[in-house]
Amino acid sequence: MADCIAAISTPMASGGVSMIRISGTDALTVAAKVFTPKYPAHDIEKMDGYTAAYGDIAADGAKLDDGVLLIFRAPHSYTGENTAEITCHGGIHVTRRVLQAVLAAGARMAQAGEFTKQALVNGKLSLTEAEGVIDLINAGSDQLLSCARAQTDGALYRRIETLCEQIIAITSEIAVWIDYPDESEDEDEIAKADWLKSVTAVKENIDSLIATYECGAILRDGIAAAIVGKPNAGKSTLMNLLTGVQKSIVTDIEGTTRDIVEDTVQLGDIMLKLADCAGIRETDDTVENIGVQRMIDRIGTAQLILAVFDGSRELSDDDKRLIGLLSDKTVIPIINKSDLETRADTAYIEDKLGKAVIISAKTGDGAEMLEQAIKQRCGISKLDPAAGFLANERQRQCALSAQAAVNRAYNALYGGMTADVAGLELEAALSSLYELSGKTASEEVIDRIFSRFCVGK
Repeated sequence: MADCIAAISTPMASGGVSMIRISGTDALTVAAKVFTPKYPAHDIEKMDGYTAAYGDIAADGAKLDDGVLLIFRAPHSYTGENTAEITCHGGIHVTRRVLQAVLAAGARMAQAGEFTKQALVNGKLSLTEAEGVIDLINAGSDQLLSCARAQTDGALYRRIETLCEQIIAITSEIAVWIDYPDESEDEDEIAKADWLKSVTAVKENIDSLIATYECGAILRDGIAAAIVGKPNAGKSTLMNLLTGVQKSIVTDIEGTTRDIVEDTVQLGDIMLKLADCAGIRETDDTVENIGVQRMIDRIGTAQLILAVFDGSRELSDDDKRLIGLLSDKTVIPIINKSDLETRADTAYIEDKLGKAVIISAKTGDGAEMLEQAIKQRCGISKLDPAAGFLANERQRQCALSAQAAVNRAYNALYGGMTADVAGLELEAALSSLYELSGKTASEEVIDRIFSRFCVGK
């Protein structure tokens, strides 16, 4: 019997139904050994693709359950091979027994991600589209779902293909020039100028592609955000507002928060890894000073700083010290206590840190504006999933390798080196892009990618 794989493709938990997927040349033969259609009876191996049958599921002549068999015929299936899906009742034991019956009938247990790997091998998916499948499964927000859907639909693959076509066009022209050099120096210089212009366009397109990585990483992994400010500026109240629970202790006593209080919150499509830090101030309290130093350390590692200022008070030396610490950071200045008379120098804050958000952490006023400011500051609002973007570190490293090669090609042309040097560098860039799309990815890389999948996918 030809190679045929099978696995449970639904979660291993009690539920309404479970599904066992079988894929391979002999998938229908295996299915016929454990499933008997009725009402009316069917010959499973003669059933058309995209048809279903109701019947009995049995092992060694003993009925296990009744269920539904769904047939997909090659090449019009997810894997590109004959596929049968048996749906039974969703008990853990009965599901395992059905799988055991399928394996006894001639299938072998699928490895992690092997169904999707079959789809890759059979040309149903590119490597970037396959990576989009796991992102689709793990999507935790509407925007992540939209991004993953765009990946599985080939948005990134098409973007890479466009880049490859641009590079191939340039290398083809260079190859012709090498084989049939023009005797005119003027025409030679014109040709090199045209190549330089084309390489510049490729360089800009690759730079733009690499810039998409940070947005994708933020959506996928979240962003580490530190809430900083003076004591009693409203940091802990803001923490409680964002988390929806009384996570941080709030009192009128300065220095109440002495250590970092952490929590994770889904703010729209963005997962914020929040840290409520001790207030910055000069103090003789040894413990509080440790908390202040930890706050300063957290500023150095945080991806986003939510700098809270008490809008009802004039800026103090501690406020200005904090502003100095944040000069080269990604910051959203927050003027808190909008429910009170404003006395803080908002213009000074915005001049140093950028556009401020006016809120009342106590009443919740301005919370929506803060959410929009976070999206804009992180660049999420500019992300267009349909245009294709880099979704993981493997893709980024391939793109960086292509970028470096294109930069070398540009420098070769700009520096007056021979065109064949630029041509070789462009071929190196092309190789990196092929690895990115999966056209030349190694078996080791492919195996590593699919190890992230569940067994049934």
